[in-house]
Amino acid sequence: MGTLKDLAHKGKDMGVSRALMALGERYFDRFGKILDLKLDSKNNEIHLEILLRGESTPVEVYIKRYTITEERGMHFIAAEKIYVSREWMNVLAREYVQGRRFKISGTYSKILEKLAFS
Repeated sequence: MGTLKDLAHKGKDMGVSRALMALGERYFDRFGKILDLKLDSKNNEIHLEILLRGESTPVEVYIKRYTITEERGMHFIAAEKIYVSREWMNVLAREYVQGRRFKISGTYSKILEKLAFS
């Protein structure tokens, strides 16, 4: 029975990953392209691979201990720990992203509500 539950869990993670990737593309479009986004809700981690404009190799981003919360019908995502494969970006991520909540709006909020909160 555990295998069936694991399969359902992975399917749910894939759905949330797709929604987060679509949301991320909206924010990252000016900077580059998200090549991959994998959410692992069991271990509370998100892995991103981003190819920045003008760069030849992707940047790896690991988010540890993220939260997706709902408050008065609005959804937010926050990262407790962030690790980036380029040190200067590590500093920026920790300064401006780590520990802050970001609103997930519109369609993406509705998708996440169905997937993450069901």
